[in-house]
Amino acid sequence: MSDVFIGRQPILDRQMKVFAYELQFHQGLNPNQATIEATEQLLQKTEAEIGFQSIVGSHVAMMQLPRELIANAKMPTFEKSGDLVLEIPNNVNKDVEILKSLKALKTEGTSIALDNFIDDESSLKLATISDFVKIDNEAHSEIKMKTMVQELHDKGVKVIAERVETEEMFHYLKRIGFDYFLGYFFTNPVVMNGQKLAGNKLTLLQLISKINDPKTQFDELSDILSQDVALTHKLLVAVNNPTTMIPIEVESVGDALRYMGLKRLKFWVNMMMLGDLEDAPQELLTTSLMRARFCEKLAEQTGRGAQKDSFFLVGLFSNLGAFFRAPIDEIVAEMPLGDEVKEALVHERGPMGEALSCLKQLEKAGDSLGDLSYGEMNIADLGQLMLNASAWAQQALRQ
Repeated sequence: MSDVFIGRQPILDRQMKVFAYELQFHQGLNPNQATIEATEQLLQKTEAEIGFQSIVGSHVAMMQLPRELIANAKMPTFEKSGDLVLEIPNNVNKDVEILKSLKALKTEGTSIALDNFIDDESSLKLATISDFVKIDNEAHSEIKMKTMVQELHDKGVKVIAERVETEEMFHYLKRIGFDYFLGYFFTNPVVMNGQKLAGNKLTLLQLISKINDPKTQFDELSDILSQDVALTHKLLVAVNNPTTMIPIEVESVGDALRYMGLKRLKFWVNMMMLGDLEDAPQELLTTSLMRARFCEKLAEQTGRGAQKDSFFLVGLFSNLGAFFRAPIDEIVAEMPLGDEVKEALVHERGPMGEALSCLKQLEKAGDSLGDLSYGEMNIADLGQLMLNASAWAQQALRQ
């Protein structure tokens, strides 16, 4: 049986806020040997062990399933039927069984997204029953895309741009009129080389550096955090949340350090400081947390458990260039990080760098990932690990 794995990509709106997560089933090596049974088993396993709602959090799931599962109405479950948008290919207009299933699903509240709209007869017919359509921006001219977007808007259909790789491309497609944008483009922002960090960002970077410096002692860290009134207040509110299960009410940073431990407190503080950057989309933090967890668990499962904290830090800091809109090498140069961590962040070299590179390939969710591996973990293992990390990131943000 060939490997089947689930890819996950965020879909953002025109304000760079997450609208949905696309979940696609991909076949690994020897795709001709892949079976519908294998995909169905993965669907059941993921639902039982993780839960699709956990993966997408409070957002919509846009899911691309094999047509056989659509015809048999074997759908994953969500808290509300409206949490699922079902993707359909652009050539099912004569498939009676699928069309019947789609009609029943729409009656129950499921929305429909038409994949790879190309303005042919089949696409136009299917667009009449669709709530969304996806357009590959690399496959059409600007004039053609403007025409298609306008005509679809006139029919009340929302339009999603596929293959959005950079923030520059996002702004270009936004001007054309697209409603939603699929991909990790927000991790590739417009960067001005040679431009110095603004004063507030430089101060924040220096604070992050000091907090994560292994040489910073317990009392020194307490003093640093106590000087930032807003951060201290936010930290204490978070620490006293019932989910932390701390038996007393924590009233000072020193108490927080004693009850939470240094590692856990650093994680919370990093998350809060990065989440406070005003011009950074929230999904950037979610992705950073997902990457951190993925790298940490990858270290544990491949015999590098002794380095799991460093792996976690590489994942968490992998988007610092995007947070600060500066080249990652310039950011890393300002931080007291070990050489192995720096090599991983800047050049994606070494075991930690290879883990980060592996994850970035997974994020692209292409069909050519069948031979992707890390240590003894194959594409199916890595895909499942990414979904687990995504669920963990959503939970961390909710807490």
